[in-house]
Amino acid sequence: MTNLQKRRLIREGKRKIDHHIETKLIVKILRACTIDDKNLLQHPNYYKVIAWTDPGDPYTTQVWVSKGNYWKYNTELVIPLDFPAKYLYLELFRKYSCRDPATSDGDVAIGRAKIRLPTDDKFSGAARLVDFNSDRCIVDRGTLELSLELIHTVVVT
Repeated sequence: MTNLQKRRLIREGKRKIDHHIETKLIVKILRACTIDDKNLLQHPNYYKVIAWTDPGDPYTTQVWVSKGNYWKYNTELVIPLDFPAKYLYLELFRKYSCRDPATSDGDVAIGRAKIRLPTDDKFSGAARLVDFNSDRCIVDRGTLELSLELIHTVVVT
């Protein structure tokens, strides 16, 4: 379409509007509780949460120090949704662990959760963290209290 044709369409009130909708998922992690059979008061525990909807694009919280096995931590992650995702995946990691088998960075996976994304744009509740024990059975490892919110923005180009 040439500039002359565009000007004629705008003048005649037939302007074509190109737009798309950007969707962002706001994940607020409010509190966490871990079930750990080890003595939690021996060493300070450092934790972080990794969240993703696409396995190739994870988002990580800052590392924080717990006080016992229950702590409040108000943090927020903003995850852009470029494709129609159905689930949010969360993993809680203990950082710098000297007492558990860990990765080369010292990260130990405490538990994982899979949450269906809200259909009415908001969700607030708790996610159950689970993991496998040595017998390959699913065991509870704690909970993450969180809220999810989908934000839709119309972007005009």
